Amino acid sequence: MNIRLFNKLYWLRRAGVQKLVKGYLVSGFEDMAVSLHVHPLSTNQIMALPEGERKMKRLEGHGEIELHVGDEAENRKGDLLYYQGDWYECLSCQLYNHTMLSHYNYQFVLIPKDASGATDLEPPVGEPTLTPAEPKGRKSKKAAAKGRAGGGA
Repeated sequence: MNIRLFNKLYWLRRAGVQKLVKGYLVSGFEDMAVSLHVHPLSTNQIMALPEGERKMKRLEGHGEIELHVGDEAENRKGDLLYYQGDWYECLSCQLYNHTMLSHYNYQFVLIPKDASGATDLEPPVGEPTLTPAEPKGRKSKKAAAKGRAGGGA
């Protein structure tokens, strides 16, 4: 259940459309500030996972926006959440609209630091903030500059 009182602002990194460049799939990205309620998975949720996946650090979140989940068939990366100095990839985004507290539930998995040779895993710049004119997200200055320059990879 998402009750805004418990939400906090986080950086969310959304990948653009992937293109094939010199034999490699590359995409730009944009950073947005989002209001979510994020916490580690409970012991019961971890025990329900298959044996090999129990050791990977996972988070659960609740919010009001739909996040992108990675899709290999569409060559699309999942949205990345910056939480306590680490990046987590969105594995699942499910709409719960059976009550007046309609919201999305998310699951995230830690991206290992040894896989961080990519430029899309650099830490975001500054603190996330929302403005009344932009309730769902805002590009960081760094992401906006990369978008104009066609950056990211």
